[in-house]
Amino acid sequence: ALRVAYSTWAPKDYAAADSDYDDIAQNLAAGKGFSLDKPVPGRNSGEPSREVRTVPVASRTPAYPFFLAAVYKLFGRRLKLVYLIQTVIDMLSALLLYFLTLRIAGSERVALVATLIYALYMPFMSQTAVLLNETLFGFLLLGFTLVSVRALEHPSFANFLASGALLGAVTLCRPTTFLFPVVLLAAVLIRYRGVIGQLVVPSVAFVAGFVALVAPWVVRNYVVLDYVGLVGSLAGEQVYAANYIWHRPNTPEPMVPDDLRAKLAGKSDIERNKILMREGFRQILLHPVNFAKNVLYRTSTFWTAIGMGGPAFFYFSSGRAGKEMCVFVVVVNIALIIASVIAFVMFRGPWTKASFVPLLLLGYFYIIHLPIIALVRYSMPVIPFLMMFAAVAIVNLFGKARTAAS
Repeated sequence: ALRVAYSTWAPKDYAAADSDYDDIAQNLAAGKGFSLDKPVPGRNSGEPSREVRTVPVASRTPAYPFFLAAVYKLFGRRLKLVYLIQTVIDMLSALLLYFLTLRIAGSERVALVATLIYALYMPFMSQTAVLLNETLFGFLLLGFTLVSVRALEHPSFANFLASGALLGAVTLCRPTTFLFPVVLLAAVLIRYRGVIGQLVVPSVAFVAGFVALVAPWVVRNYVVLDYVGLVGSLAGEQVYAANYIWHRPNTPEPMVPDDLRAKLAGKSDIERNKILMREGFRQILLHPVNFAKNVLYRTSTFWTAIGMGGPAFFYFSSGRAGKEMCVFVVVVNIALIIASVIAFVMFRGPWTKASFVPLLLLGYFYIIHLPIIALVRYSMPVIPFLMMFAAVAIVNLFGKARTAAS
């Protein structure tokens, strides 16, 4: 009820300043393909232009724009309806968390506590009323995790095929997970090396499912843009932005020095992405000590929002939520982390082994974001796993307290 009320009450139509999802979706609904309308440069330098041209892009992965386009095509560009649909998806995510926790912990009480924590977690509610892929991505990730846990319990061809296909859908929603198939397969083969022969065919099925989903997008990028890749063409900008600023924090130099600006001049989005990606990783190699220091800072911003400022703070202070939301995230996330540690230290059991995939995702999300701007927004998709672990601790601690009292 709270989520439905929030999605219909949302005071204004809002899309993040760095989001092209809405524009791409409108072009898709209008039959212009996966594209953006960009201004044509004026004849004279600096001259404004009223002309625009429709340009194919790969700056965003396709799942969320196609989701928006389907809504626009069927019902028109009604953002309140989009928010309402995203609210329903968020409710389904809570249901998926319930079944995931039930399968891993084997306790209905733990599953109910985890679901209750999810339902009361304010950031998930606020994400339903923005034009960002957060809600859809979180739903798909939970679905993938649930199917993957089942696949490891019952390693059949069909289960691994479904797991790979769902991971493909997750990656097409947000490219964060594009390396996770390699990580997951390697971890599975190492952990189950005693029965590795039984996992060959299921592993092939997993890869086939993943490739079947992502291959059309890769082929499209190659044919249309001469770009071989899955990651959106904004990835290079993120890596560069994160690793140029921090190693000389007091410098008056512009974010893009003149020599780099000259390299970028006249380049396409794809070429700019490659140049900025190389430059970003070059900065890491040139300043390893500062990068190591920055990892500690990013750890705080990634998990708790402590130290949030500028672009990071924007996600919780741009007219829809303010400092109160940041305080909520800090307090609740720290509590979830502490409770999760208590669960693994004090209440180990069969559920700890069953948590293999969620734990792997938690570690992967943290590590994969270290080279970029590690906003707390990017940790949100794996926060439900902390809720699950925290629920184990809460139920067991209350059980101990009740036993002691009696």
